[in-house]
Amino acid sequence: MARNLPPLTALRAFEAAARLGGVSKAADELNVTHAAVSHQIRALEEWFGLALFERAGRSIRPSDAGRRLLAPVSAALDTISDAVEEICDDASQHVLTVSSAPSVAYKLLVPRLAGFTALEPDVEVHLHHSVTLSNFTTDGVDVAFRFGRGDWPGTVTKLLMPGYAQPLASPILLEREGISLSDLPLSPERIAQLPLHHEDTTIFWRTWFDAAGAGGTRFRRGAVYYDAATILNVAVAGQAAVLARPALALDELKNGMLVPLSDVRIDEDAGYFLVYPRDKASDPLISAFDEWVMSELAQPVPTETASAANPAS
Repeated sequence: MARNLPPLTALRAFEAAARLGGVSKAADELNVTHAAVSHQIRALEEWFGLALFERAGRSIRPSDAGRRLLAPVSAALDTISDAVEEICDDASQHVLTVSSAPSVAYKLLVPRLAGFTALEPDVEVHLHHSVTLSNFTTDGVDVAFRFGRGDWPGTVTKLLMPGYAQPLASPILLEREGISLSDLPLSPERIAQLPLHHEDTTIFWRTWFDAAGAGGTRFRRGAVYYDAATILNVAVAGQAAVLARPALALDELKNGMLVPLSDVRIDEDAGYFLVYPRDKASDPLISAFDEWVMSELAQPVPTETASAANPAS
């Protein structure tokens, strides 16, 4: 059924004048002339065929009919205003969907994400945790953090940091084991005497001892974890030395919560990359995120042992 409604412009003029108690005030709010508001009110009264205001000189106040009309018109205009504001907010709010392994998100991205939000307040970042490679065509992901060789077809790949592994431990553990920072770097034989926790399997440690020229060394077996972020937290707590990627421990190394035990490392032909589709390279939102990530994370990883970093200690 068709709605029987007077002109919206006339209703706006009426509502403003009735709410504010004057035609001049309504004209100021609506940014029109006094005459324009008066004309709209007269047109509305003609449409109804009755007076909507009681006039006394320059003063006006709603009549009985005007008071009955004011409440629903005000409520309707408020509803329209709220809807318009919400739609405008949605239009100005851009969404960037980022895919990352949980360990990378937890150790690298989340602690720094507020910096990107401050630079781009209209951007809403949706962070997806996944250990599988993103399919930028079907899964709605805009950019991703990946560990690998950077050879994914059809993508822009930017190396953030190398993915080698190195023995790390907390000063808490070293103190408990009677080791001072001036004793670093440690020999493979001394490291073998520490509790050594593992990510996935003990093969990782065996590979490191081989690289250190001590392949036959027996070492103390510890717990096995299946998450890179968890094993770093274990190390920070002083429970064990771990063989981990310094790339995921930037903050802990910088703050001295972890220290490298040896300069020997397991080199891999892989690293942590920022990745996005090549055909989205000109997207301003992705470009802004790219620039921010590279400035935040594409930096040398502190890997020297404490004795090298602090020769006086």
